[in-house]
Amino acid sequence: MIEILKEINQKLLKKHKDKEEELKKYQLIQKILEIKDCFKTMKIEDAYAILRDLQIPEEKLKQVYIDLIN
Repeated sequence: MIEILKEINQKLLKKHKDKEEELKKYQLIQKILEIKDCFKTMKIEDAYAILRDLQIPEEKLKQVYIDLIN
């Protein structure tokens, strides 16, 4: 699942390459996704915010989060 999120983030990085603020956000997300078990150590609110930034549909957030922490 984390690899899928990394791919989504890469696409969003390319899409927003000309928008400084968005670019910085996705660069930060990229750094976070490189940390082993990053979703296991962060607050659930932060995890959901990252998943929303990665455009995961609202109805899938809970299941994606559960998959990431298992």
